[in-house]
This record gives sequence, structure tokens and C-alpha cells, in this order.
Amino acid sequence: MRDHTAPITAKPLADELERLWNERLRTFCRRLAGRYPGQFMKLLDSAIDFLVPKLTNATRMLKEQLSAEGVRVRLSAGCLAEFARIASAAATRTRRADEPYASCLRREIVTRAQFIQEWTSSDKNFDEAEWGELVAIARQYALPRSWRVSEPVASLRGHTVAAQIPAQPVLKSV
Repeated sequence: MRDHTAPITAKPLADELERLWNERLRTFCRRLAGRYPGQFMKLLDSAIDFLVPKLTNATRMLKEQLSAEGVRVRLSAGCLAEFARIASAAATRTRRADEPYASCLRREIVTRAQFIQEWTSSDKNFDEAEWGELVAIARQYALPRSWRVSEPVASLRGHTVAAQIPAQPVLKSV
């Protein structure tokens, strides 16, 4: 006879519960997909569309893309999060019906990374209509810009204080 007071170890119990759960879930999914194939796929697509944006780390994707673009400027966590949030919103807004969210997000992330690359490596002017939101974030977080002097120009100082040598030597008496 089994001793019902024997201690139950966590590992075998967890393994058994996981096996039962997987069996039941697998059986349930097969039954559901067999009876309602079209509706099941729509439900699965909707679940993926809902969960992927929540589980995708756009900030990590942006960091990786900046590294691939060769951006050497360090960006604060808040700045990265802001650019990633805007990219995620743009991906949701511009996504085509047959396009997966991840590829649309990747396209938007690449656009943001290219903007940051251009912003930090040139002194080019950006059109407010096209780049206004990104320029505002870059200015808000004070992203550095490289600048160049177009041509070297000599300049004179207006008030130079220099010792002037008198025309006639002055002798001082002691």
C-alpha cells in the first residue's frame, strides 16, 4: 500500500502536470482545428497580431540596428524608448493587410536608425513636414550633431590690447 504521507518532490510533480497540460492542450487544439479550420486560423492570426506587438522588444531591435548602421553616439534609455515607441506606432499605422507585424516594425526601425545616423553624422537640414517628429525627439534629448566650417576665414579681433611701442623713446627720470 502507498504511503500517502510521503513527501512529494516538486520536479516530478511539475513534469507530470506539464505533460498533462500539453496533452490536453494539444488534443484541444487538434479538435478545434479539425472542426473549425477557417475560424481557428482567424483566431490564431488575431492572437498573433495582438501578442506580437506586446512581446516584441522594439528598443532592443533599434539598438541592434544602430549598431549595424555604425552609429557611435551613445543614446539614453529614454531616447531609445521614445524612438522605438514611435516606430512601433508607425508600424501599426502603416501595416498592410498581408504584411507581418515584425517585418513592418523592422522597416520602421531601419528608418529611425537611418535618421539617427544622418542626424549625428551630418549637419544636413531636415524637412519639418517629413521628419518633424523625429527632429523634435532628437532636439529634446540633445542628440549631438557634427558640424563643419565651410571655408576657413581669417578674422580680426576688434579690441586687441597689445603693448604699443612709442615712436619716440621716452626717458623716465628717477
